[in-house]
Order: sequence, then C-alpha cells, then structure tokens
Amino acid sequence: MSRESLLCIYCVQIPFDPEELSSKDGRLERTFQLGPGSRVASSRCPFCRLVKQAYYESYREAPDFLSEIIVTWELHLGPGGRGAFSTAKDTWIGFAAPDDASLARKATNDSFYVKPTTDPTIDITQILRWISRCEDNHSDRCWIKNPERFTVAFPGLDLLRLIDVKKRCIVEMRTVPKYVALSYVWGSVSNFRLTKANRNKLLAPGSLSKVWEMLPRTIQDAATVVQRLGAQYLWVDSLCLLQNDIEDLGRGVNIMDLIYERAWVTVIASYGHDANAGLPGVRKGSRRTSRNTIQIKAGVSLGVVTGLDQILKASVYNSRAWTFQEQVLSRRVLYFADTKIFFRCRKEEFIESCIDRHSVPSSTMVGATVGSLLPEAIRGDEPLFDYSVMLFYYTARVLTNQEDALRAMAGVIRRFTEVMKCRFFEGLPTVLFDVFLLFRGRLLHRRPSFPSYSWTGWRGGVDFEMSDFFVGTNDWLRDRTWIIWYKRSASGVTNLVWDPEANESFPSQDLTYKGYRKRCPFSARCQALKHLDTTRTAPTQDMVFSRSVPPYAMLQFWTLAVFYTIGDVDEFKGIGYLLDRNQIKCGKVFLDSFEESTFFEQPGPFEAILLSQASDVKDSGELETCSSEHYPKKSDEQWRHYNILLLEWHDGIAERRGIGHVFQRAIENSLTPGPIWKEIFMA
Repeated sequence: MSRESLLCIYCVQIPFDPEELSSKDGRLERTFQLGPGSRVASSRCPFCRLVKQAYYESYREAPDFLSEIIVTWELHLGPGGRGAFSTAKDTWIGFAAPDDASLARKATNDSFYVKPTTDPTIDITQILRWISRCEDNHSDRCWIKNPERFTVAFPGLDLLRLIDVKKRCIVEMRTVPKYVALSYVWGSVSNFRLTKANRNKLLAPGSLSKVWEMLPRTIQDAATVVQRLGAQYLWVDSLCLLQNDIEDLGRGVNIMDLIYERAWVTVIASYGHDANAGLPGVRKGSRRTSRNTIQIKAGVSLGVVTGLDQILKASVYNSRAWTFQEQVLSRRVLYFADTKIFFRCRKEEFIESCIDRHSVPSSTMVGATVGSLLPEAIRGDEPLFDYSVMLFYYTARVLTNQEDALRAMAGVIRRFTEVMKCRFFEGLPTVLFDVFLLFRGRLLHRRPSFPSYSWTGWRGGVDFEMSDFFVGTNDWLRDRTWIIWYKRSASGVTNLVWDPEANESFPSQDLTYKGYRKRCPFSARCQALKHLDTTRTAPTQDMVFSRSVPPYAMLQFWTLAVFYTIGDVDEFKGIGYLLDRNQIKCGKVFLDSFEESTFFEQPGPFEAILLSQASDVKDSGELETCSSEHYPKKSDEQWRHYNILLLEWHDGIAERRGIGHVFQRAIENSLTPGPIWKEIFMA
C-alpha cells in the first residue's frame, strides 16, 4: 500500500505543495476541514497524526472529540515568517527541508525548512552563527554600550565576580568583560555555594575542579557551553554572590537586571524542575536524536514545529517570579527548552530544528506571538500597554518569599521609569496612577506587607481593561479623572503622588508622552449632586489613628463614597453584582480575598468609592440586560459608568476588597449614608 493511499478522505484533498497552496486565487491563507476531533484523534492518516501532535503540543491534550478540526495554511505566519499549516496556538506543521545539506542551504527562504532530524548534541557552530548575526546586524536593538567606568556599569557594586571556565576558579574584577549569564531554577537540590568561608580558596586557579562534582548539572553544563562558545567567563548567582553575606547579596540583587542585560549571551535553563536537570544536548547521552518529520506522500514530508513561548508555558522556569526580569532584560538568549534549543534576541528568533533564513523581513521580526506578548512588550514602544503586559505575566508567577514582590520586578520598573519619564510609587507609574489602580484578578489573595491599592499587595495574576485609555489616554486623564492623590508616610508626612516638580524629566509639552496635565474637578462631571460640596481635595495633616499605621505609605485623597449590597455572587469566580436601594442591579464587582476573608459574609451595605469614569464596560452584558429598564442607555451616552473600589475599614484606615463599575445614574440610588464626599486613608 502506498503512503499516499494512507491519507484519509479529508487530507487527500489538501494539495501538499507550497506553491499550489499559496498561488490559488492569490490568497495568502487557505483553510481545510478535517472533521470532528474524535475522528482525527483515532485516524491512522499521517497528516492527521501530525495535526494531533500539534494540538497536543499546544494544549497538552488530544483534540476535543466534539469540535470540528480546521487546519489553516498561512504563507507568512509560520516560523521565521515562512509558510506553514496551523491548527493550534504557536504550533505549526511545516514542509521538510531536503536531506542533502547543500540543497538545504538553498532552501532557506522557501517553505521547505524543517530539518528531518536533530542531532543528540548541540551544534555550537550554528549557535555561534546566530550570535554573530545578531552582533553584526542588530546594533539598533541588541547592542548596549559598556561604560568605561565600572561604577557606571554596575552602580553600587564593589566588584564583579565571575567563574573563569578556563582557570576553573572564581575571579573578582572591576571591569566589564565579555561574559555569559545563567538563568535557572535552583529547586530543592543541594547546591554548592560561594560563602565567606570558602571565598579565598575558590579564588585559586583550579579550585572549582576540586568541587566540580558538588556543582549541579545545569551549572556544569553551562560552563561547558561557555568553553565551547570560545568565551571565558560565566556568571551564576550561587557562585558569584556571597550567599551568607546579607550586604553582598543585597548589592548583587539590586543590580541583577544589569548583570543579565550586559551579558554577551544569557543561557536559560528551562528544562526540568531543578538545577540538576542539566542542559540537554551538552553532555553525551543527555538527549536522543530527534526525528522531526514524517512522510505524508511520495516525495513530501512534514514536521511539527512548536514555538518557544508555547514550550515555556509548561516549564517550572516560567512559573518563578525571579526568573522573569532575567529573561526579559537579556539581550541575547540561548534557551534550553524541553529538549529543544532556541535563540532569541530583540530582533530575531532561531530554532535548531529549522533551517535559518538568510534574511528576515522586518514584519516577521520577533514580536508578540499567540503564545506571549512579552517579546514585543520588552521594547517599551507603547509604555502604558507594555507595562500592563509585564504585570500580567509577572504577577502570575510564584514567589517563595513574598517580601520580594517589588525587588524581583525592580529592573523592569527601572526601564519603564526611563521610557515613561516619571517616578514609580509602590510599583505604579505616578504619571498614570489612575490607570494602574484599575487592576483586577480572579481570586486574589492579600499580601499584607504591601499596600492593597497596588498590585504588589496581592498574590495572583492581575489584568487591565485598557479600552478606555489605551487610545486617548491624555484626554481620559484630563476629562474622566479627578482625584488628587497624596501619599502619607508612616510618620504622617503627606506629599503628592504625581508631582510635576519632582518629575522634571517628564515632557509635559510633548503629548506623545501619556500622563497628567490639567484636570477637571468632580463637580464638572456630576450635575445631579450639586447639593454636595465636592470641592475639598487637600489632605488633613493632623490625624490620630486608633490602630498602628503600616510601614509603607498610605494613600490619602477625597472622592465620592456610595453604598450598596452585593448579590448573585459567583462563589467560584469571586464576582458579584451591586444592588441599589431598590434592590436593582446597578454594578458589577470583582471581589478580592474572597476565599479567605469573612468580610463578604455580612449583609452589607458595602462601601464603594468612585475612581474615574468608564465607557461601555467589557463583560457587562448580563448587567445591561437585567438593568435596562431602570438604567437605560441613551444614544449619546458614552461615559455611563464609574470605576469603583470596594473598601473595608479598620479603625479609620481602609483597604481595597474589590474593583468594579457602577452606572453613573445609580449614584443617586445609594443606600444610606451615601452618596458622601469623603476623605479616604487607604493601606
């Protein structure tokens, strides 16, 4: 029986020829239906088997038995901007390259690029070619100037320690040589460390040879990679920072971002669960020869290619908060992901299982993928959106020590301080403070050593609804916000959160920079509450609280407080509806600390404060439907909601307990004692 006869009745209709796939009607995309998932999952057809494999690589499960499986051919959306079939996120099925090496080199820019096999050992020549290509062609994105002065390169650091892989010892210097940095997960393995007791002995040439077998396999393999790359120095946290010296550790942690950013290359070990997993392909027997393609019909073979971001999602490495800035701030990264090797700089990405393209169109350079928005967000071209992306990915990661929530993000914040040209306060950009207060998450848990008004005060992934202010941010800040934010120190001193005089670098005349300029008072927005005096915005200086104040700065500000009950709570998602004094649904709220707090067990009313105006809110369909009679939408009414925070008070100090939105006209239907213009002290 011929291989072609094994194709099923669905796949035999597909023209497995890139030219024919791409030329018909001039279309760049074609779709093919393969029937229900149950059929594909049990099919012996070779192409169906590839589709099943691609689906599993993306979702870690077989195709949904009931769903219809659709395969799409896209001319430029495969790896490196080449043609490929796709049926799942960041996973493609591409045509095999010729087995003959000379023919393969000629095929680098067509649709034939998947290598039939991958050798069990890494190809150092290929890796060096990737690095050289970046060094020679990407000066605008991937090059960084190393200052002549060591104190400028690594401010606050007395000296730089590195592993000299040739002399097999630790070296200390006050220059910035070419070095490789290792980013990895320690895990629970016993890890030989640099301490005050062994430091002097480890400075002696050959000293690391004596303890070589005590080093985790990942560090051993990283040193081998550095040698094969022709480099001399390797930076590893456990051997380059004194692990029992708090001051030395602190200095190193404070410039960790610069350590990785200034590295010639960063090796990311995302394979395995701990530091003993090693780097597959470095030592003999650490991985097998990989067969990447299968024959579909006579003369035609295809193979599955899974994108880097999709592979990283399933890794322990990607779940750790401290590895986040190590990854995103590195300029050139060699990834050991699963048993595969990838190279990604800030302009290009290469996969060892695919033949390199000679040149890549600018439209296909590394950017946002279906698997991750991070590669593009790292650039900071759209600071507001990009920082929200950073928080989305970072907050979903795990911290062993919750006190490190801000420190593990400090390097990223420093970069966004530069591009936004403003100071940050508790992890929030002060020039866009109203925007970044509007984070929400599903079933967040309180992190009490940080303020509840910031993402730092919560464990769990946060997200932002950007529709109101991603476009027209400056107008939204001017016309739809009114709160004058003050920060109150533990000693009682108040200062403006956004103070133009303290942010002299912010170019207020350049409207391409997003941030505060002029503001409109609340009285200009709510005509129905003219009987209320809403003019007071200055902070009360002399305050005595009956409880201890937190060590961090509280927020102090004036705004409108309203009161509602909460009903129809989804206990699994922690989402409820606000009910006005007539028991009509008037808002929706995402409840924080829902699983661990007894706050929501009381009947109410609950206090909510108005933050800013919002237009039509995402996910408010049910609210709109059930409240249309009492809160109908007018044809010319764009800003019909207020963003609100739900508060819980303890002895004069409030904390956030939820975020949501309420119809503007529901303010008049607040329960007693609202609506009221009120000063808030928020921890």
